[in-house]
Amino acid sequence: MWEEVLLCLFSSAIYFNSLGCGFVFDDVSAIRDNQDLRPSTSLSELFKNDFWGTPMNE
Repeated sequence: MWEEVLLCLFSSAIYFNSLGCGFVFDDVSAIRDNQDLRPSTSLSELFKNDFWGTPMNE
């Protein structure tokens, strides 16, 4: 049990300093501006669009 706790703490410590960082490279278009990641997007739309939120039939 303590091995799992130690692994969780170690993993959290590694990424802790990245929590305050902003988006880099393609994060803005892939995450912030992606309309598929909005709560109003239906599940069927997720299968119609690519990773970037662009319709695949274009």
